[in-house]
Amino acid sequence: MDKIKVRNERAHKWISDIANEHWASFYFKGDRYDVLTTNRSECFNAVLKDARRLPIASLVEHSRHQTTDFIQKRQKLVHSWQTKLTHYAEERITLAREESRQYIAYRVRVHEYKVRSLEHTDGVNLELRTCSCRAFQTFGLPCGHAMAAIGITDFDAYDYCEKWFHVERYRDTYAEVLHSTLDRTQWELNLESLMTILPPIAKRPPGRPRTRRTDRELKGGLHYKCTRCRQLGHNR
Repeated sequence: MDKIKVRNERAHKWISDIANEHWASFYFKGDRYDVLTTNRSECFNAVLKDARRLPIASLVEHSRHQTTDFIQKRQKLVHSWQTKLTHYAEERITLAREESRQYIAYRVRVHEYKVRSLEHTDGVNLELRTCSCRAFQTFGLPCGHAMAAIGITDFDAYDYCEKWFHVERYRDTYAEVLHSTLDRTQWELNLESLMTILPPIAKRPPGRPRTRRTDRELKGGLHYKCTRCRQLGHNR
């Protein structure tokens, strides 16, 4: 925040008016596991990009084929792993272990430790899986301070990693199989429950409909410019 204030006081004031848990992982109240976005609709749109104009039955079958192919690739990938954690988690653990070499840890209580560095001292609680730097509870993996505390004990660092990062849990996630749907000739029809569903009343807008979506995230969003005052961020 101090660096932002030095470079742009206006930006510093704008960020200060926003609650910290809405933009900083350090202050987030839940568990994010280093996931920054939850935009699942964009992922769904990307999968169905080539099948949007298909009939509904063909669209469902296309979605099943895409999902089956996705699951099979993950199943093949996980069988080639020889580690306890996924590659992402193993890399973070390796970096944390290398970082812990510059720290000095000593026990305060049964599960509480103090970890000193040249700049400051952090507190680690292995029972609660917390650290004063909040990286331990934010990412769900031991940080450098926690690795330094584990290093002076007989505990295993893998026991302090969230279960979602273990290869066994990854394998269980993609263990299911999607079976094909029944053919139209095998559908069970109940004529009494059938009802006629009409399309919604809508007026077609003028012009040719767009086929390409605007990627606002890559372009930094839409920038408005006022034609009256010539300032950015709003219109007239």
